[in-house]
Amino acid sequence: MGNSSFLAATALTYWFDIRIAVGAEITMDLYVDGVLQSSATTPNTGGMGMPVKCIWKNQGMHGHYTNTVWYIAHIAVLDGVSTIGRRFVRRSPDQTGVYDQFTGGVAALTDEDPLSRATSDVIGQRLSFTLAGPTGPAGQPNIAAVHVKKTAQLGAAGPTGLAAFLRMGGVDYDATPVTPGDIAPSTHYTSWASNPVDGSDWDSASLPAEIGLVSS
Repeated sequence: MGNSSFLAATALTYWFDIRIAVGAEITMDLYVDGVLQSSATTPNTGGMGMPVKCIWKNQGMHGHYTNTVWYIAHIAVLDGVSTIGRRFVRRSPDQTGVYDQFTGGVAALTDEDPLSRATSDVIGQRLSFTLAGPTGPAGQPNIAAVHVKKTAQLGAAGPTGLAAFLRMGGVDYDATPVTPGDIAPSTHYTSWASNPVDGSDWDSASLPAEIGLVSS
């Protein structure tokens, strides 16, 4: 794109950000580590709308002759929000929290075995747990959201919904339940853009120390 090119060096970490603006013209900007690397603009003669698919041709960037292996850690697609400087901090279930009502408990979520599952056969059962993993920089004031990812499947009988919740200050803040797949497991995300306690922006000091699941 544009009048420049970029070739990644060996054994280095890069952050790529691509901005696409569609209107009377189509503009594409490529940022590497937050610095604009290349830009290209063309008239939108075909009346194109916003893109719906992106294909990464990694060979074109690192060159197949080098036999380079790429590892991709973060992918984010945002509409109208810059991705520059945004990072995911991934945390995982660790220890049993206040609630332990699912069969299999937290151990079924921490063993990295997709065949072992925490199950509930009664509406209103809860499972909560503390989190392990990085917490991000101390005093970080600019946390965009807290996301909970859950993969679940309906049983032959029993609850038909599953909700994530945050436990903060001894209070449970339940999200809207979702309906898991019945043929195969389905993945769902729940997001809190602000602190449910008082509606304030998230910061590293206010992040929940315990999250959980509740059947419905």
